[in-house]
Amino acid sequence: MSRVYLSFLGLGSKVGDNYIYHKAIYRLEGKDSDETEFAQVAEIQILGSHSFDKALIITTERGRETHLKSLEKQLKSLGMLNLIKVIIDEDMSPEGQWKWFEQILSHIEPRDELTVDLTHGYRSIPIVFSTAINFLQKARDIILKAVYYAAYEKKKDLGYAPIINMKDFYVVNEWAEAVSRLIEDADARKMAEVSDRTAEFQAGELNDKEVIHAFEDLTNTIRNVDIHRMAEKANAAMEMIREKEKNASVTGRILLRLVIDKFAALATEKPPSGRYDKSYFLLQIEIIKILLEHKLFMQAYTVMREFIASVGLIEIKDAKTLTSKGRDQRFKGEVFVRMLQFPEEDWEFKEEAASAAAKTLMPYYEKLKRLGIEPILRSFARELAEYRNGFDHAWTRKPEAPNDLEEKGQIFFDRLGEVVNLLDKNGILI
Repeated sequence: MSRVYLSFLGLGSKVGDNYIYHKAIYRLEGKDSDETEFAQVAEIQILGSHSFDKALIITTERGRETHLKSLEKQLKSLGMLNLIKVIIDEDMSPEGQWKWFEQILSHIEPRDELTVDLTHGYRSIPIVFSTAINFLQKARDIILKAVYYAAYEKKKDLGYAPIINMKDFYVVNEWAEAVSRLIEDADARKMAEVSDRTAEFQAGELNDKEVIHAFEDLTNTIRNVDIHRMAEKANAAMEMIREKEKNASVTGRILLRLVIDKFAALATEKPPSGRYDKSYFLLQIEIIKILLEHKLFMQAYTVMREFIASVGLIEIKDAKTLTSKGRDQRFKGEVFVRMLQFPEEDWEFKEEAASAAAKTLMPYYEKLKRLGIEPILRSFARELAEYRNGFDHAWTRKPEAPNDLEEKGQIFFDRLGEVVNLLDKNGILI
């Protein structure tokens, strides 16, 4: 890991047949430099050459001929001896821009601490590199210490030219990635990480410990398939987000709206009843949808398998999700799954409790059969269970995991949707 100072050197203003940079006194962090035509010299004077292990000066052939000798002399007089000059072409094509970036990239190592000056750049070169900073943060895990721009204005004489540190603005890329991770991967960890090292004014609506904790609670519940608490966690997160949205900044409102659009379907207008009712199954459908979208296939297959068991409990009076006595009825749902996995002539319920449960379920099972619901469930229950068992045993009973998990997941999901529609249409769901 090295402490790298990286700067660009262009041509400056044309005066007659020559190109020059005007001299100025620069001010950084309340300290003034000596008069110099180079912002880089001012920064190294104020920060100290001991703050860096090396300096990269990016310039064109014309920039080298015009200014580099003078800049190099001044930097060396300040003790900056390890100067690396990178000469790039003036090719402005996309291919040329990519070549610039790769030339610079070759001098930056993983975990380097990077201080950048964009003041004297040639044409669009600083813009290209500024865009690439986000890439370096991801691919090389660089630590961005500062991004300086010297605001020199000839007609506005303050007695000095202020050097502005634009580093904090670059966190917008990290906030965008954090929200993307949240809505695409149900992962709030990046958001917590960014929040820990950014100022409160940046995306302040999201940069809030309570909001982030609510997101972590919700995403942990999703990833851990804690389906009976998901609505509760979603309600808490959505309530907090909608409150923040009222006074949100433009940036904050955009990011909050992305989160609302993704997770609002998991929230409920009123607390879950604890019954296997219409609200319960509609929520399960939304949970499965989100898990499949996030490619959390093991969790999605688990919920779909349990969905079938829950269908078997709709008309079991004592079956509830909110009480231990109600959850004790869950074994009847397991028997219902077994009834669908095997042909009726192959049913064997040797255990007394399983035999009694199957007998209790038979009138309801026959009703589903008459309504055309049982054939839909039977058409995929066994295959779904086999896929779920494959996850359970890490596919050790197979040569490899199947490559159609996403495709099959969508097929199973669509059939569950058909089942819910038919249950509702025939008055079975309350």
